[in-house]
Amino acid sequence: MSQGLIQGSMRGAPLPDIIQLVCQGGKSGVFHVTEDPKRARIFLREGRIVHAISREAEGLEALYTVALWLDGRYHFEEGPVEVPTSITKSNPAILMELHRRMDEWRVINQKIASLELYPTSVLLPDETPQGVNPREARLLSNLTGYYNVAELAETLGKPVLSVAKDLYGLIMAGHVILKGVRSGRKPELPEIAVSEPLPTAAVNAEPLPAPEPLPSLEPENTVPSSRPPTAPLADPAKTAKLTAFAQRIAQTAKSALPAEYHDMVARLHSKATQQLIQGEGPDAVKGLALAVSRGAVEAGCPAEIVKELNAHLKALFSR
Repeated sequence: MSQGLIQGSMRGAPLPDIIQLVCQGGKSGVFHVTEDPKRARIFLREGRIVHAISREAEGLEALYTVALWLDGRYHFEEGPVEVPTSITKSNPAILMELHRRMDEWRVINQKIASLELYPTSVLLPDETPQGVNPREARLLSNLTGYYNVAELAETLGKPVLSVAKDLYGLIMAGHVILKGVRSGRKPELPEIAVSEPLPTAAVNAEPLPAPEPLPSLEPENTVPSSRPPTAPLADPAKTAKLTAFAQRIAQTAKSALPAEYHDMVARLHSKATQQLIQGEGPDAVKGLALAVSRGAVEAGCPAEIVKELNAHLKALFSR
């Protein structure tokens, strides 16, 4: 395979957006994703995601693993792909789910900074926890500080993100703290095996912090106005930069607006991403900010909140 056509960081330009751009070009090749010491490869064949592999898994499970690698890096190598087809889901469904998991983990990561930390219950003996669901209560009774987050998920046979979501709720309720060293007795984990389905909605948490500043978008950073879906990628780095900026706008809007407006923001963000893929460039990014503000007003959002939203959006463009 040829040397990396595209490379970047998970924080600088979200991997799902870059995969989508490459797939739009109908390319074959492999994305190498790393967050030392973790490694994963995601294979494309003629613009379709067909296989993924990590040290622990293959297929969709391996692909979704990278959602937790917020400090990871990636590069794409174009060339023939000779791997089995283990993934049959459509690209939009896969990338939407990957985006959702990444957004969810960004929130959880504010309280669980590392999977190597050891969750420990702070409840007194016989104390009844308040504000937890039955699944969280069963988990809580076995958080002795013996297993770290990653070990807990592996021992339970559950996805790390699912376990982290329950731990996040327990931490927010004040029932659990995280320690840097192992302590306590080994719990009887078979007692806490769960069968009920996990919620799929994003974590209902504190507002996301203000996004990190991105380099200002200069006029010359314009994506060509149109290109056939199967044409070679034109300036993918510039398009990725614009896509990342649109993501910042959506995150900022969600942090400023009440939860009932978040679906509206998500729909407008999805539309803007498609416009960027089609080559509309900075106009799509500016249009997203305007559409979010207008949508908030039309939906009856209080004027003071809209004013604060506009101030945050204006600050993004003034950097």
